[in-house]
Amino acid sequence: MHMKSRLCVVLVVVLLFAACSAGPKTWVAYYGADAPPEMMQDYDVVVVDPGYRGSISLLKARGAKVLAYLSIGEIATHHKAFLKAKQAGLLVRENVNWKGAWVVDVRNPKWQHMVVRELAPALLRRGFDGLFLDTIDSPIHLGHTEAKRFPGMKQAAVRLVQALHAGHPKAALMLNGGLPIIGDVRDAVHMMAIESTMSTWDFKNKRPLWRSNTERRAGLARLAKAKAENPDLKVFTLDYWDPADRESVKRIYAAQRKHGFIPYVATIALTRVVAEPKPTNSAAPTLTR
Repeated sequence: MHMKSRLCVVLVVVLLFAACSAGPKTWVAYYGADAPPEMMQDYDVVVVDPGYRGSISLLKARGAKVLAYLSIGEIATHHKAFLKAKQAGLLVRENVNWKGAWVVDVRNPKWQHMVVRELAPALLRRGFDGLFLDTIDSPIHLGHTEAKRFPGMKQAAVRLVQALHAGHPKAALMLNGGLPIIGDVRDAVHMMAIESTMSTWDFKNKRPLWRSNTERRAGLARLAKAKAENPDLKVFTLDYWDPADRESVKRIYAAQRKHGFIPYVATIALTRVVAEPKPTNSAAPTLTR
């Protein structure tokens, strides 16, 4: 790497660390139903599936900000609103990596109304502090790769997130992904989750893989751009790894914190709470292609 490129990477890391140093330090994403609240009581931000049967009020009483999972770019066949969405002609295509998850047409006013006026209020009435907005990248990606067939997807995604904030201004919103729109929703979103920045998931072989150094540097550059567009943004990272490989998990945590991020490492299904291993002085892994 040229000296100028090295200096740019160092500057990116310093800026990200300075911007992310205040506020929450830990978080957990749990899509199971039965984990006792005590297992998540030490996290600053807790994301749970709407089917979680534990006490939300107990988590909040212990200081956590508790967010409910809400998919706004896809809808699953098991969701209670799936049939309504299908009958309204909102389904576009099935996600090739997640069987049973269908990308929706976020441009359609019927979907916007369903999310803002029906799905979100139903969750917030249960006492959640806010919403974890997932799958917005799916329609944005369609709008980018098939622009002639799906024009305006990105703009509609922006309108949807802004409408959620306008309709529920007291609700905290965490956007999962959505880098292409983060600057356009800076007044609505101050937390962003980013998956697989240090490791990624091989869906074909069902195993985690390290990102290459090139991929990681490119990711840091994209996040630096997002921070420039949304200076108040807190970046939460989510990496997938085998919890039994404790040394690698420790290194992922250490590397993400070095960049100023708020990390969590778990299994791809997110159906168990995976505690962070006790830290060591091990250096972050050197990744190669």
